[in-house]
Amino acid sequence: MNSGNPALRSGVFNRPVDAPRWDDLSATSVPGAMTVRGTAIKAGFLLAICATSSIFAWLKFEPMYQAGNVGGIIPWIMGGGIGGLVLALIISFKPTTAPFLGPIYAAVEGLFIAGISLFLVAQAGAKSAGSGAAALNVGMIFQAASLTFGIAGAALLAYATGFVRLSPAAVKMVVVATGGVAVYAVALMLMNGVFGMGLPNLWSSASPLGIGFSLFVIVLASFNLVLDYQVIDEGAKAGAPKYMEWYGAFALTVTLVWLYIEILRLLSKMNRRD
Repeated sequence: MNSGNPALRSGVFNRPVDAPRWDDLSATSVPGAMTVRGTAIKAGFLLAICATSSIFAWLKFEPMYQAGNVGGIIPWIMGGGIGGLVLALIISFKPTTAPFLGPIYAAVEGLFIAGISLFLVAQAGAKSAGSGAAALNVGMIFQAASLTFGIAGAALLAYATGFVRLSPAAVKMVVVATGGVAVYAVALMLMNGVFGMGLPNLWSSASPLGIGFSLFVIVLASFNLVLDYQVIDEGAKAGAPKYMEWYGAFALTVTLVWLYIEILRLLSKMNRRD
């Protein structure tokens, strides 16, 4: 099964030819094989690293922002974003690196999340406070995090109870839509960032169309979560090797980070419209 998450590409969880198959998903069912429980534990570990890194980065960035040193924050964001992308590509094409590169990815991504969170919160406060330096609504971050884990929990419950299962046709729709969003993001960077063209940026626009776009991306990310759960579940049932628990945890982290940023972006837009 394909996933909209590039990390969960088709066939990556296929078991070795001589690997056993099983239906029992307990952590001790088959020694040396991937389990759902093991993947969940490792995902929690990666998310804890990411959150801790974000908190420490925020404690560094927020005083810099208040002092007007925005330029000092940008290199950290770019470093976190580029570093996270490079690590994600390495892990995606070489899943055996996930056990040791996954935690590093989570820590690096924390820098990126902290920086992006700061600027999105600052944008929300800029309308009512001029420079916005004294109007950082940190509560938005907690709202976004709570909504992210709420959606993740609801998606997991819906999948675990069998309420939601994605058919092959639905999977294709999610993959195509996710690819379309990715193409739009790349086009924005190239057309506006490199060539200076005026392609409409729906990610930053607080217009009704921009808010509608954010809602669409959040729904899309949520379906990607369900798809991730489905692919990981099938990988465990297929007897994927143990290191794939780290790979599945990494893939879940990628989707959850995406979902969090999009929710915070939507909250920022809505605050700017108040």
